[in-house]
Amino acid sequence: MSYLRLHCRAAASCAEKLVSELGLTNLPIDPFEIARRHDIAIKPKPSNTPGVSGFLMKVGDTFGIMYATHLENEGFQRFTIAHELGHYFLPGHPDKLFPYGDGIHESKGGFISRDPIEEEADHFAASLLMPQRLFIVALESAGEGFTAIEHMSSLCVTSLTSTAIRYANFSPDPVAVILSVGSKIDFCFMSDVMRDIPGITWIRKGDLVPPSSATHRFNLDRDNIRLSRRDEAWTSMGPWFDGDPEMELKEDVVGLGSYGKTLTVLFTDEIIDDE
Repeated sequence: MSYLRLHCRAAASCAEKLVSELGLTNLPIDPFEIARRHDIAIKPKPSNTPGVSGFLMKVGDTFGIMYATHLENEGFQRFTIAHELGHYFLPGHPDKLFPYGDGIHESKGGFISRDPIEEEADHFAASLLMPQRLFIVALESAGEGFTAIEHMSSLCVTSLTSTAIRYANFSPDPVAVILSVGSKIDFCFMSDVMRDIPGITWIRKGDLVPPSSATHRFNLDRDNIRLSRRDEAWTSMGPWFDGDPEMELKEDVVGLGSYGKTLTVLFTDEIIDDE
């Protein structure tokens, strides 16, 4: 296991421990309340910097959080606050972000940054808002694919993107969650069952969206993304994965509105032959 992956797991464990210590036993988890309990002020702030989702400020021993409001999405804003709480609670983060004492740190959260410290805070945020124990119990009655993701997003008050990633983390079925912009893939998260299929190549950032896919056709019309339209189709693993077994997949596609990206969920409950 890579150094970064170990640190991201440690960040997730830190969030799970905090939820337990605070005695939070029901979804949704409220990051505003957690900040209030630790005397951390929170304020909305328009962001003029592309990609910046939030800010953590330190003045003496006092901390504050500002979250960007250019995306009118409650789930995204709550994730941003949880991300900044990660910088506050994760060991070593305050020292790295404020080496000279007071200051302001700009974050690019939401699993878009490749900076290790931002990735750790993203994993902390996901585990804080969707704790493993509570999430898995609720997932049992949530359905499958995008239906399950939408249900869990509503229950946890989280964005579709972060909920989809969490769904892939804990699904017992083959699942791939893909974010794309135009013809290119922004990132892909796969369930353990999908990752373990022998011989397949993993989808990576910068790969092309398969031209034969519903996602490719969907992305040709920018209004589909802007208006948060949806589509669904049946596909096989072949267009998406090289070296695939013969397996049919459901392809659910949804535009993410002002976020400007497309969310695709590939899934099946078909049992995979180990051979």
